Formats: sequence, C-alpha cells, structure tokens
Amino acid sequence: MLQVVATRRRRPAFTLVELLVVIAIIGVLVALLLPAIQAAREAARRSQCTNNLKQIGLGLLNYESLKKHFPPGRYKPAGITEKNMLSWSVWHLPYIEQGNLFDQIDFSLPLTSAPNNKTDLTGPTNSVIATYICPSTSRRQRFRGEDNRITGLTSNPENNGLGCLDYMGIPGPDPDVLNRNSGEVYGNDGANSLRNIQRGVLLKLNSDVICRFPAEVCSSATVAFKEITDGSSYTIVVGESSGKATEEELRPDGEENIYLTNQTSGAWASGRNISAIDLDPLAGDPSAINPPDKYQFSKEEFFSDHPGGVHTLRCDGSVHFMADDTSRDIYFALCSRDAGEIIAE
Repeated sequence: MLQVVATRRRRPAFTLVELLVVIAIIGVLVALLLPAIQAAREAARRSQCTNNLKQIGLGLLNYESLKKHFPPGRYKPAGITEKNMLSWSVWHLPYIEQGNLFDQIDFSLPLTSAPNNKTDLTGPTNSVIATYICPSTSRRQRFRGEDNRITGLTSNPENNGLGCLDYMGIPGPDPDVLNRNSGEVYGNDGANSLRNIQRGVLLKLNSDVICRFPAEVCSSATVAFKEITDGSSYTIVVGESSGKATEEELRPDGEENIYLTNQTSGAWASGRNISAIDLDPLAGDPSAINPPDKYQFSKEEFFSDHPGGVHTLRCDGSVHFMADDTSRDIYFALCSRDAGEIIAE
C-alpha cells in the first residue's frame, strides 16, 4: 500500500541583513518626518501666540474706546507700597472676558496679600490666564514653575503663587537711547516732564488715585489715541518677553546674575511687567531682540522661544513678527509714539 507523505513548505524568513535594512529605512523616514512634525507644532503654537496678542489688542482698543485713553502702564493706588503697583494687564481684564476675575480683586490691599494671593492658589492673582501665556515658552526664569506661577521664593515668599504672563507693556525707548532721526536722546524733547521722557503708550507713571474710572487726574498717567502721532500701525504697545518670573541683575563682571526676588516682572498683576527698551547696539550692547542668555531676565528686551524673532502688538490691534536682525533704529522707532521717525516696512 502506497503511503503519501505530505511535505510542509517552509516560508522564507527575513535575513538579519534585510531586517537591518528595513530598520534603517524606518529610521531615515522618522528623521525626515520629525522636523516637519516639529515645524507644524511650532506653527500652531505661533498661531496661538498671535491670537493671544490679537485678543490683548482688542481688549486695549475696547478700553481706549470707552475711556478715551489706553490704560496706565503702571500705577499705585492709595495706600499701596511701590512694589505692589498694578499694571495695564489688570485694568483691561474686563475687556478680554475676564470681568469675573477683575471683580474678585481687592484694590485696597496689595496684590501679594489675601484675598488676592492665597496659599491654596485660589486667589484672583493666582489665576493663570491663557491669553497671557505663549504656548511656545520653554525657557523659564528659575522662580517660574511649569504651571506658569511664581514659585520657590525664600526672600519675599508672599510673591509665590502669582500667575505669570509672557507679554510686556512698552512705555517707550529708554530715555538715554539716541534717536538718530533727531540726533537727540529720546528723553530730551524740550520738556522737563516724566510724561514726555516716556515716548511710548503704556506709561510707568504712578498715581495715588485709582484710575479705573474716568477722572481728570488719570490723564497724566495715560495716553490717548490722538497722541500717537507716529501712527497707530507704527507704534508697539505690547511685545513678547516670555518665561519671566522675577527680574535678575547682571553683576559688574557680567559673569553671573543676582536674583531680585522682590521685582516680580513676570506676574500679570504686578506693575513690573512693563519695560522701556534699553539694550542698544549703538552703545555696545547686543540687540534688544532675543539677546544672549545672560541678558534674558536681567535687561529690558523682547524675548521669545519662536525661531527667528518675536511677536509685537501695534496700537491699531495688528500683530507683526519682528525678526532677530531688525535694525535698532527700526525697533526703537516702533517703540515711540511721537518721536517723528519715518519707517518703511
């Protein structure tokens, strides 16, 4: 009797060389795709940052439409110490759909004290406002936590818990910076007045009277649209300065920084989140746009984690990207409201 023996056919297997070739191809494809994925993510973050500034700009314009002037950049209500001054980013909260938060603030008390700042982070100044945070922010000052609140302070610990922001108000170029259009420094306009020394829009002037309601006394600390004679589309009111918490100061040798923990320039409810543009290449400084790391939290400058430059908000509500290599004459001219420079963009 014949017996049929069935033979099982073997499947060909991958050789080690073939497997390595496939792995290498996958690795090359991943290497090609990752930059594209990262670029797409950054494009989305950059778009969100632009939208943040547009919302801030709309809030400022609505404020100006009602009050007939932009908010004060910084002022001190009666009975509040200088280090607890309040900023533009407080006064226009109701105009960016944060009216409930604004109503919770007790303006008779320092922003670092309860009920404004609470240890359980439930106070109004503990809030992290999405509109004030750039999603690209990755480099943070040492006292800024991943939750975008000030943390870890042992000196002035009452500042711990304050919510941060990545956008700073511009009161103008530093008064000692040379305006090459006029041949004089920006602080010399023939008038011995702090108001005229500051040539921007969100002024540093202090007041002993609360200016959130229309009042004649507020006029010295605010700027009206008609005073922006350089043109609203050619004047920066807010610019990116991301990652801040507390200010630093360079030592005389420039090698390391001193942490000034009582100057909370990175808190949205602090009057310190406003800066005249100080760094001047003409005087031997680096550019004020994304300068070297040692200047990051110690000098008044524009700073961001977007590749190639920073976003700026103009007084007409438009948002423009200012490249790292922007001429110093251009960015100083854009920071002044009435210095008469001619800009061709």
